[in-house]
Amino acid sequence: MDLQTLSSVLPPPRPSLLGLPLELRNEIYRNLLSTGRNRIDLGLGRARYSLQTAVLATNRQIHDEATAVLRENRFINIVTSWTSFKQDILVQGKFPIIAEGDDRSPSPESHMLVALDFMGDVDTSRLYAYVTCLADLPHLCRLLFYASSLSPNFSSLLHVTLAIRDPQGRAEKTVVPKALQEALMMPFAVLKGLHGLTIKGARNKAVEKELRKAMGVPNPTAADYLEAAAGLKDAGNAAFKAGDYALSIRIYIQAYEAMHFIVEGKRFAIMLDGYFASNPLTGGRFDGQRGDLVRHHLGSQLSWNILAAYLKTEDWEQAYFWGERAISDIEYADVQQSILDGTPNLVTGAEKAKVYWRMAVASQALDRKQVWARSLMKAYMFAPQDKIIGREMEALEKRLQRQELDLQDLKS
Repeated sequence: MDLQTLSSVLPPPRPSLLGLPLELRNEIYRNLLSTGRNRIDLGLGRARYSLQTAVLATNRQIHDEATAVLRENRFINIVTSWTSFKQDILVQGKFPIIAEGDDRSPSPESHMLVALDFMGDVDTSRLYAYVTCLADLPHLCRLLFYASSLSPNFSSLLHVTLAIRDPQGRAEKTVVPKALQEALMMPFAVLKGLHGLTIKGARNKAVEKELRKAMGVPNPTAADYLEAAAGLKDAGNAAFKAGDYALSIRIYIQAYEAMHFIVEGKRFAIMLDGYFASNPLTGGRFDGQRGDLVRHHLGSQLSWNILAAYLKTEDWEQAYFWGERAISDIEYADVQQSILDGTPNLVTGAEKAKVYWRMAVASQALDRKQVWARSLMKAYMFAPQDKIIGREMEALEKRLQRQELDLQDLKS
């Protein structure tokens, strides 16, 4: 049998990775090793990564090619003697890490080493190492800022060291481009009053000067945050009146974020509580008022405004969801303020009537009879003179008389 005949009867050779063009191999490596392509968003700032680093151990050629792609990422190494760092920041803050271990030296692919210690006294016998990426660095700095707001001594004890490096290892003194240095360093500007800041590596001194200057500027006060949120609420109201309901919703969400509420779809988180609960506000439209009450009132107003916008677009499910949130805010505040100090809720009776009425409209559109009836009765209780609510109450009473609805069910 000649070679031509033999080749015709033998099975074709198995395809291999190295048999593909380099451009296709690089795309495969990126699908396995790119932080951008392997980030799994869990919502509310939470995420995790699923880098498939096993490909690096395949053979020498694949290792070298895949390593070159891996270095396209912007990795950050975090080293700390802070024993509870993982629990305090990574777990409670749901901060995504790519890897962890006890290696005290930065990985060869990292762009920056961040060392966090207290009073500058690192216990080198107990170091914890983590790897994250540049995209998550602002989130890490926000979590450190939140930690500093909860403990008055946190910032004054914390020493931060930033070591900038060229991940390609081309030269000891290679200067990282200025734009990249700004992305690496400027997120730390939210940390004020640190025990110390040390910056190492062949960096642009202008960026270091910019960071130190920004660190010297105080963060916004609680009054500043609330003023910004109120301004955005006003802008959202203007978009609503102009009939651009989708834009109004986006601006209302921005208003939430301005006072450190995190909103993602139907998920919700409230950060920095203690920052608003201390002294009376100073300056702005809320001068002299309690920050925690103003913040809650603004949050309530935003929720019922978003509810109104969804009613306008006839997105009944979203309207119903925001109605539940608005009512929960109102009822929770009433109970809490009564228990704590008797301070009245800032939400007026007229505003409560508006919220319950809007919830009645949403629940009626979804044929949720019990919620509709309970919401309508609450609205009528707070606004018995309102003609529209009054007409609906008459219709409800007639349905009860005809036994179309069970009064006992409405009380449940």
